[in-house]
Amino acid sequence: MKTSALRAWTIAGITVAAGMIAVWGCKSSNDDRRLSRKGEACQTTNDCESGLSCVPLPATTSGGVSVNLGGGICVTGEFNVATTAKECAVIECSEAADCCPTPSTQCPLYQAECADAGPLSSGCTNYDRFCKCDTARLTCTNGRCGSICNLDAECGTGNKCVGGKCVQCLDDSTCQAGWTCQNGSCTPPCTSDGDCPLFERCQAGKCVDGGCQTDRECIAATKNVEATCGTDGKCIVPCQTDLECGNPKAYSFYSCINRQCTYVGCASDKDCELYLTGGSSLFYDAGALTGKTHVVCRDMATTTTAPAH
Repeated sequence: MKTSALRAWTIAGITVAAGMIAVWGCKSSNDDRRLSRKGEACQTTNDCESGLSCVPLPATTSGGVSVNLGGGICVTGEFNVATTAKECAVIECSEAADCCPTPSTQCPLYQAECADAGPLSSGCTNYDRFCKCDTARLTCTNGRCGSICNLDAECGTGNKCVGGKCVQCLDDSTCQAGWTCQNGSCTPPCTSDGDCPLFERCQAGKCVDGGCQTDRECIAATKNVEATCGTDGKCIVPCQTDLECGNPKAYSFYSCINRQCTYVGCASDKDCELYLTGGSSLFYDAGALTGKTHVVCRDMATTTTAPAH
């Protein structure tokens, strides 16, 4: 009897021990599984190392057929770019001298003719006309060039000189029938909101800023189905992670802040110059950065949200 009991306990012990070894073996296997590093394949974010997220691989085209290979790749999940209260902008000028036209290539010739023939010669006349710039007649206001006038005759046919500025109109009565005077220019009337840019609305024939009115408008503007129209008339793109606001390898300086995709801003003029001339941009065509155009990092005029993807 004792022998049988001992044999039973021995068999039971071996069975329990084998089971524990099996359990320990499985646990050890899971714990020792190497997580994917940045750039390596994954199926879910849990497959990636800490701080990384699994982003689905884009579909590829093979023989004219779109092929989805499935799975994804581990990428940086948090961008960690500090926010500022500034934004990148491209301006025409920083001082009146920037508004001077480019001198004629014939200026050296005109100058030589003027020196030889005297101050009443055509050479001097041409030099004064095409090679000199009177900065006292030019202005640089908020990064835009303008001119200063003293008389209506300096503004061209039909225009007026008002407060040193040439304008096309003073009020609606000086424009043709149906047109309105906006910022000194005669503007044709709008007939519907579709005639107005962005979120401006047509009111009494004029395009006025109205902001978004429906979530659907924001979805159309941002190309994001989760976008909503905020109570302040600005579009909101909700988010949980930075990845929902952009690609870490094609960063457009939008990050997830307070659960909204928000423009993080710039820190210096050089930041903006490198960004705008380094590839695609939300702000400006890098090919247009010529002449006396300036790239600046300036105080943000309005809070920018809802990037277009």
